Amino acid sequence: MPLNDSLEGTRVAITIDDIPDHGDLPPGMSRMDIANGLVRSLKDNGIDQAFGFTNGSFMPENSAELGIFKIWLDAGYPLGNHTFDHPNLNEVGAKVFIANIAKQERLLATLSSYSPLIRERFMFRYPYLDEGDTLSKRNAVRAYLAKNHYRIAEVTTDYYDWAWTDAYTRCLNAHDQKSIDWMMTHVGDDADQSLRASNAISMRLFGRRIPHILLMHDGAFDVLTLDGILKRWHNQGVQFISLKEALADPVYSINPNYAYQDGMNLLDQVAAARHIDLSDLEPAEYSIDRINEFCKAAPAH
Repeated sequence: MPLNDSLEGTRVAITIDDIPDHGDLPPGMSRMDIANGLVRSLKDNGIDQAFGFTNGSFMPENSAELGIFKIWLDAGYPLGNHTFDHPNLNEVGAKVFIANIAKQERLLATLSSYSPLIRERFMFRYPYLDEGDTLSKRNAVRAYLAKNHYRIAEVTTDYYDWAWTDAYTRCLNAHDQKSIDWMMTHVGDDADQSLRASNAISMRLFGRRIPHILLMHDGAFDVLTLDGILKRWHNQGVQFISLKEALADPVYSINPNYAYQDGMNLLDQVAAARHIDLSDLEPAEYSIDRINEFCKAAPAH
């Protein structure tokens, strides 16, 4: 299982989902703190070309969080569309989903006079990485995106940072510092293994290492760990590129034309459509099931 290969020369574009709200807030931390902390980690590691994906469901209750969009724009990071309410396409109709894309587009357009980077907003990321459980639904959304000049920002590497964030919050609430210390020590290894697996999978599917698009989130645990992960990768020879540079690779023009349940990244979709088994390349040490066990509440008796 070639998951010990060097990461030297691996190219990665960093994308951040769920701006401005992801996961629960730990005591003493605000959404502004998270945004500023993530931007600081990116800048401190010389990354000037990250790309954020936004939702707007915060607007009815806390419209002041629109200022978080401005934090990212002021840092030079473009913002794309992740739908207004973060619906799952597999659970709603294409018409409802498309309307939610359009609603977020209107929100982002209100910032046109604030930053020229808003012109780059026509990038789309599917919530939950679910692109449709039927081909008719999948194709309807893709047709809308193409007609409205959107590019789909697919994902090819993901260390399930959202699951780590959920576990971190549970452990904070349980006052389990031992588990938090373990997570802080091991999340970087998980990120390494996931990136190596993505390299191995791309070699099996395409015969070469492709430039990868990393999915991460605007969460509290990311603030604590992103700087360390970026330094690990830099020290191992990872090269950080822009989302546009990654998407220029012909792999990202592939439409697997595959309907599915339960989020799949682009590599998983291609493999499933081609009936290629990847099970031997999936890193098992830090599975979602294992992460979800941290500080899990005992069942009530």
